[in-house]
Amino acid sequence: MATPRVSICLPNLNTLPYLAERLATIQEQTFTDWELLVYDGYSEDGAWEFFQEFAKSEPRMRCWQGPREGTPGSWSPCIREARGEFIYVATSDDTMAPDCLEKMIAALDENPDCDLAHCAIRIIDENGNPAFDWWATSSLFAKSSGDLTHLPHKRMAPFDGILCLLGDNVYTSVTQLLIRSSLFDKIGYFPKEWGAPGDYHWNIRAGLVASTVHVPDTWGGWRIHPNQATVAGSLQTPAHQAKLDSMIEDVVSNLGNYASDKGQLDVLEGLVKKAEDLRNHLRGHAQQETPTSRRLYLLQQALAGQSPAWQHLTSMASSDGKWPLAAPESVKTWFDYEVLVPLPAAAKKRVS
Repeated sequence: MATPRVSICLPNLNTLPYLAERLATIQEQTFTDWELLVYDGYSEDGAWEFFQEFAKSEPRMRCWQGPREGTPGSWSPCIREARGEFIYVATSDDTMAPDCLEKMIAALDENPDCDLAHCAIRIIDENGNPAFDWWATSSLFAKSSGDLTHLPHKRMAPFDGILCLLGDNVYTSVTQLLIRSSLFDKIGYFPKEWGAPGDYHWNIRAGLVASTVHVPDTWGGWRIHPNQATVAGSLQTPAHQAKLDSMIEDVVSNLGNYASDKGQLDVLEGLVKKAEDLRNHLRGHAQQETPTSRRLYLLQQALAGQSPAWQHLTSMASSDGKWPLAAPESVKTWFDYEVLVPLPAAAKKRVS
């Protein structure tokens, strides 16, 4: 049996209303050398019967049922069965552009030093209508990318991993990522012990060791609806923040796993300390409720010798005054090499 270049992994639990559209967006891909692996957690809404019927006319599809692993834990059973050079996790309630795989595969072929391809996100509501597009301006990716947000570029490791340590995801949705399967051999699978936010743990680990090529002219879809695993309203709660902090602590406590030697580990530890200081500063500033209390906080932190506070004050004195919104972009100054590398616009060519 020929090995496909891409393994599309589709985990599912009770998302029947969205499956016809999800599978249509897979079959409509301009890149066709793929296998489709469906892992169903014993759905009770007719989804399993839908998959079985669909598989009769799609020879590239294999589906099976197994224990409910939650999100993102249920992604891993599919990934373990994957035979492709690349992995795409097609969450069952989401969508993708017809050229999504084609363009991201081309980007990874052209940039063998990258293990991840990352594209833009298209946010839709329960009915498939466009939702508020905060990603292009307010996401950690956008804040850290500056003028390169909408341009092809490479993001050199461990830049994205260090950014994640600020307490947010650089990769908003897994639908934005095409992953070399060899990356899972390096850092392992998606964990299940932290529940729905657990992809954040994997994103930190991936960003510490894997460089990423950004592909701006296609998109992965992310549907916001009441029954999804991660409800947007829960993302700002203290409980959610506590989970993120526990994941940060876990990764940092095993930092040696992401360094090839003592010198690299020393560099990583220094970057992690800077990220911790900046994370604490941004959180402390955000907790201040009035302009007066925010100014007092900045002065107290600056007098205590906190470098982020001095950067913040310097920004306020300049003409742009973008801090703290532009704080993530300043992380690139921590490195002694270029971590955001512009690329020429992708050539229009087929790779299937």
